[in-house]
Amino acid sequence: SPPIIVGVLGTLIWFFSGMFFRLKSLFKQSWLWPALAFIALAWVGLLYTPDPYGFGVNYAGKTYYWLFCVALASLSLETLRPRILINAFLLGLAVNACVGMLQFAGFIAPKQGWFSGLTRGYNTLTVYLVLGILMCSFYFGEAKEWRKRWVLILLMALYFFHLIILEGRTGYLTFILLSPLVLKTLFRKLNGWKVLLVWVLIMGAMSLSPIVRERVHLTVSELKYHMNAEKAKAWGREFTTHQDRFYYWYGAVRIFLENPILGVGTGGYPMVLKGKGNPDDPIVSHPHNNVLYMAASYGVFGIVVFTWFFWEMLRNSLKERDTVLGYFILCTALVLLVNGLFNTTVLDAGTVLLWSLAVGLQSALPKFVRARPSAVPNRG
Repeated sequence: SPPIIVGVLGTLIWFFSGMFFRLKSLFKQSWLWPALAFIALAWVGLLYTPDPYGFGVNYAGKTYYWLFCVALASLSLETLRPRILINAFLLGLAVNACVGMLQFAGFIAPKQGWFSGLTRGYNTLTVYLVLGILMCSFYFGEAKEWRKRWVLILLMALYFFHLIILEGRTGYLTFILLSPLVLKTLFRKLNGWKVLLVWVLIMGAMSLSPIVRERVHLTVSELKYHMNAEKAKAWGREFTTHQDRFYYWYGAVRIFLENPILGVGTGGYPMVLKGKGNPDDPIVSHPHNNVLYMAASYGVFGIVVFTWFFWEMLRNSLKERDTVLGYFILCTALVLLVNGLFNTTVLDAGTVLLWSLAVGLQSALPKFVRARPSAVPNRG
């Protein structure tokens, strides 16, 4: 895909330009260690997975995304302006949303039935859109001229519209849970009750979308099925098309309880779950939940590394949340955590790419730049 091609080209430039040899300076930065632990888990997990040459090597191979992380981290120690990268992300997201609107209006054919713009699918895209709305709200608070504020309002409206014409229920929920942060960033003087009122109005605006209404109706019908089904069949005890995530989660919990220390290894979840279910059940690649994926794959070690990783991101970015870079890293962590309740964002290609780049940008935070004798903190 284009993002991977560009990432590989950037990594090659990083390597052959000589910046690769400055990698040792990153070992003094605390954010790098959970990243290395995450990579190590993926490869060590191949030693005891029941599927080393299938899902195992496939998932372990995805750790090459972290080369993008260290390449960007090396660059950010020098002359990188993170604001330029964030603005490029927002611009690309806007162009894609415009294409999605044209698809919705019938001027351009949808991608595999979705109004997803230039890309396919919607899981990763909804994560990007929510992050885009969060960043625009930050820029709105920075802007002094109303001309710039109106542009940002239009961008947020564009991202919001694109979000509600996609079929991503997880994206809806991610936005709903994080929208109070958007409102508090936009309107710092609003009290809790006014934020709640505006939040209710936003929920009403979402319900105007026929696609949102259809997806909500589907969710309600799926929940009713489980509430009325036999106990031995409900809430994931057997596979059903009535919200199959319950089956994924229930299976992951069982696998973790049976293998609490080391889990079943990298890519072991699909084969182990298949062995526990009906022979006619489909193969499930991952449990659609970050914590359950780490727990089922790597046991308590996986949970510890996952917690360490995101705690480090949150701890570093919270101190700089009033800067564009700190806020971007903070919002990326929050979006991936919330969306990761229903998707495996630490494994999906698009979200892993975003995650690795945000992690690498931590090296441009003042606390890490100041550690270099002749460096000047980069707050842009």
